[in-house]
Amino acid sequence: MTRFEAASSAEVAAPAVACFELVCDTVRTPEWQRAVAATSILERDAKGRTSLVRTSIDAIVTQIVVDLRLSYDAPRSVHMQRESGDLRDLTVIWTFEDLIYQRARAAFSIAFDPGRMLSLLATGPVVPSSSPTSPPNPPKGLGEPSKPRTDGERACRAAARILTSMSARSDHRHAKS
Repeated sequence: MTRFEAASSAEVAAPAVACFELVCDTVRTPEWQRAVAATSILERDAKGRTSLVRTSIDAIVTQIVVDLRLSYDAPRSVHMQRESGDLRDLTVIWTFEDLIYQRARAAFSIAFDPGRMLSLLATGPVVPSSSPTSPPNPPKGLGEPSKPRTDGERACRAAARILTSMSARSDHRHAKS
């Protein structure tokens, strides 16, 4: 089958730990990642963090549901791996590196195999239409579902939107057969 990959990174006006905490807050993911329609925590680890999350993704041609197993290297990275669901395979990795002046480098990578059935449903390029990485675009008048709690969170949300939208259009994107 075909595997699609994309990656991007950006400097963020917030410390790495603030970015890490935003990505770990899986309940709020739909607030800043438009393609994620909903999340539901299925399991938590001993520290109370999400260890298994059911994610509903709007893939335009269909709604995709995938259970993701999360692992952490706090505050440096979050790794998400498909455990079950509509996609054949999905891996998402976020990494964060502290820089000077309370800034961080945030990096995002995604690799997925939609599987035979979803590949047949898709028309045109698969990555832009089915990638769970599109930036948010709420209808006029709705604004964001909740306001960022801190300036660091605001910067992390902005960076996450940029990174995920860049990945959807990235020159680093390619398909492997």
